[in-house]
Formats: sequence, C-alpha cells, structure tokens
Amino acid sequence: MNKPVVMAAVGIICILCFSCKEKSANPENQGPVSVSFESSKCMGSVLGKTSASDSVFTYTFTDMLIIDFSVTGNCCPDSNRFSVSSIAGTDTILIAVIDTAQNLCRCLCRYMIHSEFANLPNDHYVVRCTIAPPDGESEQIHCADVYRK
Repeated sequence: MNKPVVMAAVGIICILCFSCKEKSANPENQGPVSVSFESSKCMGSVLGKTSASDSVFTYTFTDMLIIDFSVTGNCCPDSNRFSVSSIAGTDTILIAVIDTAQNLCRCLCRYMIHSEFANLPNDHYVVRCTIAPPDGESEQIHCADVYRK
C-alpha cells in the first residue's frame, strides 16, 4: 500500500475521532479488539447519483460484531480497490474506506464492505462509515446504532 493512501486514512480517522458529538472514545479501557475487512467485486452498475435510500447497512452483534455496508466506487479495477481502516472506542466505531482508484474508468459500481470486530467489551456502539478519495475529503455514508443481542 502506498504511503499517501495510509496517511489519508490516518488523517480521516483522526478528523472523525475529534468531530464526533458523542463522548470521546477511550481505547485504553478495553481489551484488544480484533478487526478484519474484505470488499466484494462489483455488484452491478450504478447510474447517476446515489442516495442514502440506495445504500445498504446491516449488522449482527452477538459474540462478534459483523457489519456489511455498501459503497459506490469506480468500476475498475474490480479488486483491491479500497483501503479500509477503523478505530473502535468505548462508544463509537469509525470505519474509513478510501477509494484508491477513483478516476480510472467512467462507470460506477456498488461494492459491499464486510467487517468483523471481535472482543468488543460494550453492548452498544455508534458506527460511522465514511468514504474518501486518496487525496480528498471524507463523506459520511452510514451512521447507525448497533446493539448486542
């Protein structure tokens, strides 16, 4: 992964941490959280602008928090197109998706990001998902409360 993409991801996460309205996340008070991510291949072309009603956000939260959410991105390349990072605090989980190949083609596709968080100590979190180009501002695409069942 190239250095500008990593630096952009760190910057986006820092901005999100300090701009949240909830109490600040304090990772010192929790055990080690394990996280994994993967993205799908293109799940079909998107015509024109998308809206919040076009997006997908689902989760299951028992022993592990599993989140699946949609993002819209350029249709090529179809693999390794996103860099994903996260911060899990005491009350907030921030997931930053960076579109690493935003302007390669003139078509849009919907992709699914699958994320898994293990060892979360609390039963409720606010999850904020953002997407950004490697050199641009992030845009919040999902914000949801998740509860352990």
